[in-house]
Amino acid sequence: MRVTNQDRAAGRRDEIIRATIEVLADRGYSATSFARIVEHAGMSSTRLVSYHFESREALMRATLEQVVAEAAAVMQPLMAQESTARGKLAAYIRGNLGFLAERPAHARAAVEIVANLPASPELPGSGDTSVNLLVAHFSTAQAAGEMRMFDPRVMAVTVRAAIDAAVVRAGHTDVDLSAWAEELVSTFDRAVAVEGRNDERRCSS
Repeated sequence: MRVTNQDRAAGRRDEIIRATIEVLADRGYSATSFARIVEHAGMSSTRLVSYHFESREALMRATLEQVVAEAAAVMQPLMAQESTARGKLAAYIRGNLGFLAERPAHARAAVEIVANLPASPELPGSGDTSVNLLVAHFSTAQAAGEMRMFDPRVMAVTVRAAIDAAVVRAGHTDVDLSAWAEELVSTFDRAVAVEGRNDERRCSS
């Protein structure tokens, strides 16, 4: 099959984003410069990066978009298999930590970007965006009587904080993120359960 210039450009862009993820995970946000990315990727010039991304901020946003898209591809099918609100919450937690276990560099890179890039409503994967999605899920579940009454935002922030706390442990050989996920599932299922209806079968799949 003939490789077009457009294919080459897309491949180069993906290569830059992959290198950015690895440098972010290893060096942190402040040390992730065009020069360091080029060095890491074995490229010849920073012009190869600036050709595709007009600024460092644009590169960081594109990198975060890629990480969020890859994480969503893991989580959404798991959540779609669940028919209850509590089951979907369990799938959300398992999906997040499963992605973290498989791609710890992606997770660390996302945390670095969200913590350092100027906030905006359009920023994918930002704390506010992720929290707002959970708030909507909790509010809908409460209205349907599937979860007890609690402050949806407080619970959403707590769920995200618990998941994000696992990022610093990802990649450690002494950490079983699968077991960690099950602890979080059990904890938050009890936290949201309607009194007298703490049925673990709802999130045991």
